[in-house]
Amino acid sequence: MLTVGQLAAFEAFGFLRLGAVFSAREMGDIRREFDDVLEEDRDGRRFTGDERQMVQSFVERRAALSRLIDDDRIYGPMVQVLGPDLVWLTSDGNLYVGDTDWHHDATVKGYPQIKVALYLDPVGRDTGCLRVIPGSHTPPYHHTLEPLSASDSPGFGVASADVPCAYLESEPGDVVMFHQTMWHASFGGGAGRRILALSFAPYPTTDAHAAYLRSLYAAVVVKGRSREPFLHSGRPRLESVVSRLRALGLED
Repeated sequence: MLTVGQLAAFEAFGFLRLGAVFSAREMGDIRREFDDVLEEDRDGRRFTGDERQMVQSFVERRAALSRLIDDDRIYGPMVQVLGPDLVWLTSDGNLYVGDTDWHHDATVKGYPQIKVALYLDPVGRDTGCLRVIPGSHTPPYHHTLEPLSASDSPGFGVASADVPCAYLESEPGDVVMFHQTMWHASFGGGAGRRILALSFAPYPTTDAHAAYLRSLYAAVVVKGRSREPFLHSGRPRLESVVSRLRALGLED
């Protein structure tokens, strides 16, 4: 669970890095499942490193990985931030290649979305760790930084890799959580960096937020038999998460 200070820091700055949340043994199990899903997606072919490989609805495909959703060490902090009726969005597994320039994953609409990331390989300041601009998850600062999205220049007189930021260096077992409206980037990393991300949101309380959630769900969720371990886990906490999705008409 997060302390009062951590909660305050998360709301003010938009991110937290929690060290050594999972043990080396647990990370070994996660890596094996992670690699298996990605190899399955490649039909057994070797990863060439020419382009990023991304699989949506990732942890939903394996019973062992789906346990991350309702694990106390992830679910507890999400309940603290988003409330007891939080909504599951999706997960994705990635093998990254090269730099990722400054961007944000969500737009500022008064409906927060939180990403929880596990880096399965060590990443440092110059080897692909997540870089974030503290406080950039909220307006008006968020909008002030729009020039960062320019394709040819960040618009502030410095190279993209030199934009002032916080470096969230990470070791396997650490957990990074951040608001998806936050400006973030990654530079200097090699091909094949393994990153597992889980996304949560609050239960919508307005028709507008419910409509927005439905549009998000339609855009990022891969439905089908592959999600059976998630939909029929038999675990009370995860079953309650799924029941909320069904109540919102997001699952059959």
